[in-house]
Amino acid sequence: MDEYQARFLDGQSPFTLFLILILLILGTERDVETYLENAKNFVLETRRAMENVRNGYEGMQANIQSFHAKLLDLQKK
Repeated sequence: MDEYQARFLDGQSPFTLFLILILLILGTERDVETYLENAKNFVLETRRAMENVRNGYEGMQANIQSFHAKLLDLQKK
């Protein structure tokens, strides 16, 4: 573990204190599992959507490059 990671485990770190506060708040909720499951599903769906956007962009870029190469071939003729 490097110094950067060890700093987050410090008991006086604002990050650690914030996490403790959040865990205490979540611990008092009865439906915390439902909230966490919904948050997990949201993050996973957002990730899937971003992957689809990236794949679509990469596909579009490949098509544009192919079109550009064909256009250059036509200009040479």
